[in-house]
Amino acid sequence: MGVLPNLLGYNVRRAQIALWRDFSRTVGEGEVRPALFSLMILVEANPGIAQIDIANQLDIDKATIVGLVQRLQKRSCVVCRQSTVDRRRQGIYLTDRGAAELRQLRQEMLEHEARFTRLFSSEELAQLFALLRRIHP
Repeated sequence: MGVLPNLLGYNVRRAQIALWRDFSRTVGEGEVRPALFSLMILVEANPGIAQIDIANQLDIDKATIVGLVQRLQKRSCVVCRQSTVDRRRQGIYLTDRGAAELRQLRQEMLEHEARFTRLFSSEELAQLFALLRRIHP
C-alpha cells in the first residue's frame, strides 16, 4: 500500500466510502442522497429559506440546489413561495408529505449514523468532529 495508509485524504476518503455505502443501502431505500436529506433538514429548520442560502450552507453550487429542489417539488415534498419581504426571492417550505418523509428519513439516518458513531466513545467522537472541522470550516 506504500504511503497510502499515512495519507489524510486516503483515510478520509475510505471512511467516506464506508459511510456512503451504508447510507445508500439503508436511508430512503437508496433513493435519497445526503445532499437531498441535508436540504430537507435545512428547509425544516428554516422555513422559507432561499436556494442561495441552502447552497451556501451546504457548499454546493446553486444549479445543483435548483435540481434538488425541483426533484423534491415533483415528489410534493416542498413548495416554493415568493417572499413577502423581497419579491426577487422565493422561499422553500416543506409540505406535510415532505415533513412525513423527513421524519422517516431522519430515523433511518440516525440508525445509519449510530452504526458508525458507536465505534467511538463520546469523547473520541467529539474529538473526531473537532478535528474534521479544522479541515472544513
